[in-house]
Amino acid sequence: MIEIPCRLVFALASVVAWSATRLPACTVFVLTDAGQVLFCNNEDFSNPSTRLWFVPAGKDHLGCAYVGFDDGWAQGGVNTAGLAFDWVAGAMETYLPAASLRRVRGNSSQRMLETCTSVDEAIAFYRTHRETEFARATLLVADRTGASVIIGARHGALDFDRQERSRGFGYGGAVLRTRLANPPAPTFEAGAAILRACRQPGENPTQYSNLFDLKTGEIWISSNLAKERPVRLLLGEELARGGHAYEIPRLGETLYSGGTPLRPEQQRFHLDRWAVQEPPNSGLVAKIERLLQDAVRGTMRSEDYASAFWSQLAPASTDLQRDLARLGDLRQVTLVSSSPPLPSGQRCITYFSGARLLQRWDFDAAGRVTHLATEFVELERP
Repeated sequence: MIEIPCRLVFALASVVAWSATRLPACTVFVLTDAGQVLFCNNEDFSNPSTRLWFVPAGKDHLGCAYVGFDDGWAQGGVNTAGLAFDWVAGAMETYLPAASLRRVRGNSSQRMLETCTSVDEAIAFYRTHRETEFARATLLVADRTGASVIIGARHGALDFDRQERSRGFGYGGAVLRTRLANPPAPTFEAGAAILRACRQPGENPTQYSNLFDLKTGEIWISSNLAKERPVRLLLGEELARGGHAYEIPRLGETLYSGGTPLRPEQQRFHLDRWAVQEPPNSGLVAKIERLLQDAVRGTMRSEDYASAFWSQLAPASTDLQRDLARLGDLRQVTLVSSSPPLPSGQRCITYFSGARLLQRWDFDAAGRVTHLATEFVELERP
């Protein structure tokens, strides 16, 4: 099957949908006392394809569990140090990070969770790293001591509200104000009861509910708390199995099979797994760069493409030009290879100012393009 590269739109959904369409969305809260800390979340959105995945620790990062959708962009998570996060969309603030802040590769919350062990470290992370989504969403981070911080934009700057008590916010705010005025003990039953009371119906219904015990590493998760008891997992045991993922709606029936291998979008820096091809074929690099620049400028030429592929590509050229423009300026093309080698096609990593793409190019004996597919996209925040 010929894959037309203008279908890059799907890869932008993790930013567009997260920041624009998830309104109103989600309820997040923490229950804590002297002995226990429970982090609870309802994830509200129109997409029922929800996932739970585990990324074991490495040389420079902690082991983490993430929850989210099938785009691999974590909406929430918990790590082995007992730190957890989740977002609530719906803020409408004027906020632009200072140019001096460090850029984050990929999802800033994942970078934070894999490197921080406490609320105070999370605060330090966001004081020094860029995240534009604070203009549209608010973040709750909590740790195993019971400390939590609500991070959001206010009057053009980030505001850090750090406290050590039960609290929360989001779609179920009215319920939370009543239930947390005299907070219950942080038990599974209490957290689940509040989550059930905060479930959202309608166009952006609650797609899953999760509860993290930040002291024991227990995870409870359900796609419908109103009809079923959550499945219980242990963070340490799951991470010991290696990287793997579950479909949340099918978690109960697939738990004991060990899940499925991590997809590229769920892996940590999937593009780093590809080796730079040596020696570089400078002629091929220059050709691919020219073809991409032609697509960006809207000046593609039929003679560069095999007739069968051109007949499908030409009608979509305007869409292709628009989608490539959304990725920013073309910076570089690097040829890469895998071990063992893949059976067909030349892979390259194409660097734009707003994204990195893993692409496959096929050429015929005359040097014309017979196939082009974008196989993976790593976005950067604008």
